[in-house]
Amino acid sequence: MSWFRPPPPHTQLRPWVPDAIFIPISRAVERVGVYFYNRVLNKTEIGLFDKRWNKNVHGPYCHWRYYGKLDTKFLNVKLGDLPAWIARREKTPTAFYNEFMRNIWRVHNLYYSGPVYANTVKTIFRFVFAYSFLNWLVKSHRYLDFQKTMYHW
Repeated sequence: MSWFRPPPPHTQLRPWVPDAIFIPISRAVERVGVYFYNRVLNKTEIGLFDKRWNKNVHGPYCHWRYYGKLDTKFLNVKLGDLPAWIARREKTPTAFYNEFMRNIWRVHNLYYSGPVYANTVKTIFRFVFAYSFLNWLVKSHRYLDFQKTMYHW
C-alpha cells in the first residue's frame, strides 16, 4: 500500500487521517466549486453593475440609485391609474432583489456613511450611547421589583 504515505517521524497528528482521504475530498470540493462558479454563478448578474448605467451620462455608479426609466411615484398615482401603474412594474425575483439591495444601500448611505459620520467624536459618542442604551434595556428587568417596593415600607 504505497499510496498510504505515513506522516514524517515525530509529527503530532492526532487523529491521523491519511492523505488518501483528504486529498481526493478536497479536490472534489474544489471541482464542484469551480463548476458552480463557471456554470451557475457566472451566468447570473449577481454583483454586476446595472445594465442601464452609463458612465458618461450618470457619472460614478451609485448603488442606491435606480437607473431605469423614471415613472410616477406611488403616492402620486391616482386610483384610476393604479392598475396601469402596477402593470408597468417589473415583477421578477431579480427586480425584487435589486429593489431590496437599493434600499439597503440607501439606508447605509443616509445613516452609516457620508457627512453624518464625518466627525469622529460624534461617531464615537453615538456608539457609546447605543451601547449604554442596549445595556440599560437588557438589565432593566433587575430593577422592576425594587421600583414596586421603593416607597412602600
